[in-house]
Amino acid sequence: MAYTVKQVAAMSGVSVRTLHFYDETGLLKPARHGAHGYRFYEEPQLLILQQILFYRELGIELKQIKRILSRADFEKVAALESHREVLREDVSRTRRLLQTIERTLEHLKGTRKMKGEEMFAGFSVAAGTDRFDEKIKLGGEPNDCKVSSRDTGGAMCVFEFTGKHGGPRRLHHDQDEWIYVIDGEVVCELGDQTLRLGAGESVFMPRKVAHAWVSASGEPVRIIDMYQPAGTMEEFFREVGKYGSPPIHEVLSEQEIWLLFRHHGMDLLGPRVPGAWKVDEEGRIVVTA
Repeated sequence: MAYTVKQVAAMSGVSVRTLHFYDETGLLKPARHGAHGYRFYEEPQLLILQQILFYRELGIELKQIKRILSRADFEKVAALESHREVLREDVSRTRRLLQTIERTLEHLKGTRKMKGEEMFAGFSVAAGTDRFDEKIKLGGEPNDCKVSSRDTGGAMCVFEFTGKHGGPRRLHHDQDEWIYVIDGEVVCELGDQTLRLGAGESVFMPRKVAHAWVSASGEPVRIIDMYQPAGTMEEFFREVGKYGSPPIHEVLSEQEIWLLFRHHGMDLLGPRVPGAWKVDEEGRIVVTA
C-alpha cells in the first residue's frame, strides 16, 4: 500500500516539511514520485522512518543517522534489538525511581522507616552526566538536566549548559529563569538592560521580560540554568535536541519554530544577542551574523 506524504506525516507525527527535507538530503527517499511530483511511501520507507525516529529519540544527529542507515551492513532487526536494550535500561531506571518514591511514601506515612541513603537512590547525578542520561545537545552543545520537574512536582527544573549562547531572544509567559555562571563570561540582555556576568555571578530573569545571553569571548561558557516553575522546558529541550546537523532553523520554517516556542509557553522575539537573521523563500531562518 502506498501512502501520500500527508498520510505519513499524520501517522508519524513528522511534519510534511521535515519529510520533504529528509527527501532533499537523501535521508529518506519516497518509494516513487507521482503526477505533479507528489511523493508516495510504502512499507520499506515507513520502516526506515521508524528507525530515524528511534535514533532521534536516542539523541543521534541526522548526519550520523544517515551514515548508519546507508551502511551496507545495516540490519533492521539488530537495530531494533539495540533500541530495545536502551529502552529496557530506561525502564530499569524508572523502576528504581518508583521504588524510591514508594519507600519515601511509606516512610512519610510511618509504615516503614527509611534510611537516609535510600532517599537518594535512583537519581544522584554525577559530574558530566544528566538526570536521565539523555545526553541532550542544543546545536551540538551539551545541556544536562540536573534536577527534573519530576523530582520537584513541577516546581522547578535545573540544567547545566556548556556553550556559546543561550539561544534566540525570548520571553516566558509563566516562568522565571535564573542563570549562574560557573566558568567564563556572558553578556546578557534583560529587557532594556545589558549586563556582563563573570564566574560566580548570576542574573534573575522574571517572566514576561525579554532576554537572551551570549558568551562574551565567543568561547563556550558553563552555566547553571534554572526555571521556576518547571513548565515543559525539559520537553522543549528534548525536541530542540533532535536537531543537530543541520540545525533546527534550517529544517523547520520560522512559523514552525515560533509555534514550537509558543507551545512551550514562550514567545520567540528575534535572533540571539549579538546576531541577525533573515527568512528565505521557503520560510526557513538563515543566520546572517
